[in-house]
Amino acid sequence: MEELGEAFRAAQNRNQVFDQAVARHLGVNQTDLLAMDILQRRGRITAGELAREMNLTTGAVTALVDRLERAGYADRVHDETDRRRVLIELSQKALDAVGEIFGPMAMDWQEYMDRCTMAELELILEFVKGAEAVVTKHMERVEGELEGAPEKSDRAGRGE
Repeated sequence: MEELGEAFRAAQNRNQVFDQAVARHLGVNQTDLLAMDILQRRGRITAGELAREMNLTTGAVTALVDRLERAGYADRVHDETDRRRVLIELSQKALDAVGEIFGPMAMDWQEYMDRCTMAELELILEFVKGAEAVVTKHMERVEGELEGAPEKSDRAGRGE
């Protein structure tokens, strides 16, 4: 179990370092890259939905979308069913750039997974979903503790 935990942490760290390299390559920050990943996975969504998924304020997401739009990576589009509703989507430029970077990786993943049995893939999927649930639980715990903590400036004034 210890070896599995260490391997999982190392994989998470390697993913974070890879994301840093991708963000630099695209000329965005890691928060913007995360938003691009969510938009690629979910498709068109509202800024509010993006804010909830990223655990950011709507104001922070507005600034984030502005940055992505200026870089040519996102578009604001009106919902076809409700023209007052604005949706965010990845631009073709973003889809092309992401495909160029992640396409070869996806092919390697497919080659790797082709060597696994369906039972092994189901077990891996169960593990990944369980790991996400554990992280989500503790993210909520930490966020809850932060909400109850004095403001950083208050703590700094007390020598904490």
